[in-house]
Amino acid sequence: MPLDHRIIGPGFVAEFPDIDLATLSDAETGGLREVWLAHKVAVFRNQTLSDDALVRFTRRFGPLFVHVRAQFNDAARPEIMRISNIREDGKVMGELGDGELAWHTDQAYSAEPVFATLLYGIEVPDDGGATWFCDTARAYDALPQALKVRAGGQRQTFSIERTVETQNIALPDDQRRAKPPVTHPLVRTHPLLGRKSLYLSPSHAVRFDGMGDAESRELHDALLDHATGPDFVYRHAWRTGDLVMYDNSSTMHRREAFDPAARRMLKRTGFEFPAGQAVPV
Repeated sequence: MPLDHRIIGPGFVAEFPDIDLATLSDAETGGLREVWLAHKVAVFRNQTLSDDALVRFTRRFGPLFVHVRAQFNDAARPEIMRISNIREDGKVMGELGDGELAWHTDQAYSAEPVFATLLYGIEVPDDGGATWFCDTARAYDALPQALKVRAGGQRQTFSIERTVETQNIALPDDQRRAKPPVTHPLVRTHPLLGRKSLYLSPSHAVRFDGMGDAESRELHDALLDHATGPDFVYRHAWRTGDLVMYDNSSTMHRREAFDPAARRMLKRTGFEFPAGQAVPV
C-alpha cells in the first residue's frame, strides 16, 4: 500500500512525514516507490544517513549509477558524488560551486541518462541555494495543440560540451570522449507508467534535428517558457537532513545561487532503470 504522504507542489511532489529511510522495510519501499512514480519528486525530512545507508536505500530502486565526473565521487563510495562549494586546504570538495544553475535534466548528454537522482542535504546555507523542479509530464499534457503537434516526432541533440559552456566546468579529455553527442526524442514515454512528457535540458541542448540554430532556439524557448510556468514548478528550500528523489524522465530542475561565503554540501546518488535496462524512448 502507498505510504502516508502529502502533495506539496502544484499537482506533483510528495512529502513523506515521519519516515526513517535507514530502516525502511521492503513493503514500505514498495509503497514509497508507487507514490514517487506517480508524483515524480519525493521529499523526506530529518534524515540521518551514513554513506552506507544512503547507498543501500538508493540500491533498493535500481542499479547504482556512477557519474562520469569521477573526480568529485567519494573515493570509498564512487556511487556518491559531492555537490559542494566547500574548500579544504585550498581544494574544492565537490561539484557545481555556488552560482545559479540553469534548468537541466541530469545526464541528458548520455545515451542512457540516469533514471532517478537523489540529493541528500549535509550542510545547507540559511538563504539561497534552493532547487526548483518542473513537472514536464503535466506540462506536456497542457501544451497548446499547435505546440504539441510541433513537438511530436522531434529529436534533439545534447552534448556534454554544452555543460562546459553553461556551467563553466573544466572537463578532462577522457570524460569528453566517454560522452559523445547524443540525440533523444523531444517527447518521451515513461518506461513504467506509459505517460508522455517533454524531454528538455537547456544546459545540454544543442539543436533539434533538421533545424537551424534560430528555429531550434525559437521552438526550445517556447517549450521552456511553457514548462517552467507557475502551474508546473515547485521550489525546494533545503534543510539539513533533507533527501529529495526525482524521476529524470518526467522532471527538470535548476538551482538558485547562494552566498559564496556560505557552506553547502549535498551528496548525490542515482539509479538506472530497474534490471539494468536502458530507459525506453
